[in-house]
Amino acid sequence: MAKVMAKMSGWIGWVFFLDLLNGLSLTFSYMFSRTITMQYPDKEKWVPYPRHRGHHFLKTNDEGDLNCVACELCAKICPCDCIKVVPYEDEKGNRRPIVFDIDLSRCLFCGLCEDACPADAIALGQVYEMSSYDSKDLLVGVDLLRGIPGKADAGGTVVGAELTTDAGVLVRQGEGEHDWWRHIRGRR
Repeated sequence: MAKVMAKMSGWIGWVFFLDLLNGLSLTFSYMFSRTITMQYPDKEKWVPYPRHRGHHFLKTNDEGDLNCVACELCAKICPCDCIKVVPYEDEKGNRRPIVFDIDLSRCLFCGLCEDACPADAIALGQVYEMSSYDSKDLLVGVDLLRGIPGKADAGGTVVGAELTTDAGVLVRQGEGEHDWWRHIRGRR
């Protein structure tokens, strides 16, 4: 039995040794390849993939009303308790939120609020630039959530951008767009 175990451990050892060599060869191939640096935010900006979970946004219907019915399921399922919803009835008799606040300084961007919403009213979009010096600026309300852009149609690309001191990062549309993944290791 000991001979069989010694033979098995030798075979398993060789398998793991080959896996180690394969991993090291991949690491060394990247280590000696050409370095690609994104010139963010001075010249380039990344457009996230459609499945990216960035800043929250609220969806509206064709009439401009919020899809939210203030059921508060998003607030109940949130693991960090960062969503506050206060419902009311509007003049049409529909239940809507009078207060819909999200504290982004506490948010995990897990997407549970998006999954729990029965009215498909809240989603996590493509905006990832939301840093602030004051945590009070990260408490966003219904008006700001309505104006945030939605999900990207296509993503994973780098587009031309320009950093200005008065307006932040301005994206130059259609200029210098490329897939960043193809630039790694000289893929074209």
